[in-house]
Amino acid sequence: MASEREVLTIGELGRRTGLASSALRYYERAGLLAPEGRVRGRRTYDAASAERIALIRLFQDAGFTLAEIRAVIATGSRRHPSWKLLMEAKLAELKASIARAQRAKGMIEHALACRHRELSACPSFRAALQARLTRSNPRRSSTDI
Repeated sequence: MASEREVLTIGELGRRTGLASSALRYYERAGLLAPEGRVRGRRTYDAASAERIALIRLFQDAGFTLAEIRAVIATGSRRHPSWKLLMEAKLAELKASIARAQRAKGMIEHALACRHRELSACPSFRAALQARLTRSNPRRSSTDI
């Protein structure tokens, strides 16, 4: 006798994945999850849908947006030419984010260790302010000072 495939309701899939039914419906609207069908008017999913949700959550943990996740999943394989491009773009974005976080960490560490009573009196802080002003106003030249 052949065993039946496991079929999950939206509530069961939610309990298995730790997501609310509304989040699962949102993933459907975003094109990331598709119900297998309906039984008595209720969405049903196959057991592989739980792994699909885990995959989506892993990509979210790595900083991917839902649109980016949809694009990665749509490639279907690491062998697809755009798969590598998508991954390289996200890696570059993460490297830039890490660099910003490291600069922020350095600024906070300096602020905590600075010997000046007020940060506005600290030459390092003043230099950082000026550098930020220069980056914020690319039309400004050194003759504007």
